[in-house]
Amino acid sequence: MEKINRFSLYVLNAAKYYRLVAGKSAYQFSLDLKKSRNYVSQIENVNEENQYNSADYPSIAEEAECELKNIIPPDDWEVSNSHEKVDKEVVSLSDQVFVKKVLEGIRASRYADKLLDLNELYQHLSTKDAKEREVIKSVWEEYVRRHA
Repeated sequence: MEKINRFSLYVLNAAKYYRLVAGKSAYQFSLDLKKSRNYVSQIENVNEENQYNSADYPSIAEEAECELKNIIPPDDWEVSNSHEKVDKEVVSLSDQVFVKKVLEGIRASRYADKLLDLNELYQHLSTKDAKEREVIKSVWEEYVRRHA
């Protein structure tokens, strides 16, 4: 696992969250940012030291359908430690807590109808990974029970 600074890790994970809520694959998000097709996948790969260029933050926010303030740390961020290198722990759809957060984000977005059908949700989240699908299904089933 690579190490990157805390600020960059925050941006990466926030961008991934909003990208998923908006229903964009890493491939499509890369193209939307006018980058190479593997750009986002390389950034989200824990074994690559790549990170988003700060000059791209406005485009990232626009393509992720959020505001710039949503992908950068809040004002009360610990600035003195923001350049400290940390493990590149990227949020994942194999994590139940993250999936729950993504589903809540989708529910509050214009894509809420994607939550009505599990297969549409899989397609929206662009996942073919068996472990991710298992976690998504489990969280989605609980979500449906709570919001029925």
